[in-house]
Amino acid sequence: MVNHMITAVNAVLPSFLIIALGLYIRSRGKLDDKSLGKFNSLAFRVFLPFQIFKNIYDSPMGEAFDLKLLVFGAVGLLLAGGLALLTAILTEPRLDRRGVMAQGMFRGNYVLLGMPLVESLFGSSGSGLAALMIAVNIPIYNVLSVIFLELYAGGEINVRKMAKDIVTNPLIDATLVGLLAKAVNLPVYALPPIGSALKSLAGVATPLCLFILGASFTPANMHGYARSLWITVAFKLLVIPGLALAAAAALGIRGVGLAVVMISFGAPTAVNSYTMARELGGDSELAAGIVVVDTALSCLTLFGWIVLLRSLGLI
Repeated sequence: MVNHMITAVNAVLPSFLIIALGLYIRSRGKLDDKSLGKFNSLAFRVFLPFQIFKNIYDSPMGEAFDLKLLVFGAVGLLLAGGLALLTAILTEPRLDRRGVMAQGMFRGNYVLLGMPLVESLFGSSGSGLAALMIAVNIPIYNVLSVIFLELYAGGEINVRKMAKDIVTNPLIDATLVGLLAKAVNLPVYALPPIGSALKSLAGVATPLCLFILGASFTPANMHGYARSLWITVAFKLLVIPGLALAAAAALGIRGVGLAVVMISFGAPTAVNSYTMARELGGDSELAAGIVVVDTALSCLTLFGWIVLLRSLGLI
């Protein structure tokens, strides 16, 4: 069990180091809000689309195929998104925070934590199924997140603007292009220079987003949104994964499949959620706080879920 705790910490600690660097650089006066806005736009419109395309394109479609698990993951995430939005509407009067809360409750950092934790639990034999789930998670994460944020962008609901922004959103476009390229088996890596460039561009996204998050995070302002933050964190790390795991176990999902469900629903809020919230007009301070607190506490909650499932003989 100690090894699983170390794996969780090792997966999360690098993120905190990059966040800390961003916080330090900002404290030294090297960056201002205008510069951060430009960096954030660059991450949102250039690097994140490449990352999303690569993650979807690289996910296996034939090996370790488990239709039951994939259907559960897709339906479960859609239901979790609906529950998240309903909870945000019922608990948060401010429109610019509702989309941020809803996104924070269901969108997990599966790519960062999924593979290391599954391999820690089951070795390389579980990596194929864990990677396969990316093809389900990434499209649903991005589509629902854009809808939630656009629904309350600017403090009012504008259906026509929301529809236009969803269609032209670079993350949605990258998701669709990635799925299409995967479906037609486009030989992206046939030319090594193109494949290397894609990997390099995709690799920039996460560290850049973490750096921007750290430079934008202001701990002193957390008291202004503490209630919204803790509601989101409780749902993301405890309520939603608890419901998902109970449902999966009742349906007979065990072993690697149940571990994949645990990470899909119980991983901390993705750092990309801050980038998207800032770009689409959500409360970016709340979004930053959710990512930081979720990431810190996830070491404990993921370890707790692993211990519980192992003690019950489910994984």
